[in-house]
Amino acid sequence: MLSVPDGAIADVAGEIARLGTPGLGCTALHLSGAQTASVLAPLADRGYAIGSLHPLQTVAEPERGAERLRDAFFAFEGDAGARDAASRIVAAAGGRMLEVHANDKARYHAACVFASNYVVTCAAVATQLLAEAADIGEEEAARALQPLWHGAIANLDSLGPPRALTGPVARGDLGTVMAHLATLDGQTRELYTELALKALDLSVKAGLDASVAERIEEEIRQLRTEGGERR
Repeated sequence: MLSVPDGAIADVAGEIARLGTPGLGCTALHLSGAQTASVLAPLADRGYAIGSLHPLQTVAEPERGAERLRDAFFAFEGDAGARDAASRIVAAAGGRMLEVHANDKARYHAACVFASNYVVTCAAVATQLLAEAADIGEEEAARALQPLWHGAIANLDSLGPPRALTGPVARGDLGTVMAHLATLDGQTRELYTELALKALDLSVKAGLDASVAERIEEEIRQLRTEGGERR
């Protein structure tokens, strides 16, 4: 099992293959969410069954990260021989296995990034904005926001999207959305704009009147066209 940075997988696989040990009856797996099993081709040439096995979990540090692997989903992509070994590993972790085709790996991994990395990114943006608005340190701002993001995760767990969505977009509150956009600038306003448009889609699915959503979308896109200068 190759647990190395994505850019090193091919080199490590090549080094193992150059050792000359035949891999008949052996399996080689890498843990990348984005790379396909084909990056292990030098080992396949040696007789290894090859595959990728990516845990759908965030591992920021080793101790608690390892515990989070229990009961997690794992995405497998590779040949049939490697699937058997991957299934045993997943079963030992008490997890469940998804199968992803090689040509869908990048899209699959983008989903994982949205679910994890960009949640952290949005939390960092929120922390900075609150620190500036309340004139407090970012550590205190993060503590103040923790109940809010814990509540959002709890709503996702119990209700799922789109019903977990709350806030001005979900309510069709155009005035508040425009006030937010008026106070933001640069990349933060652009990020808010893109997320608001996605939130509109969810809001309509949750029951927001389509005509209200259309008006909000028109106003947001018009403000973007004007460069955010309207107040």
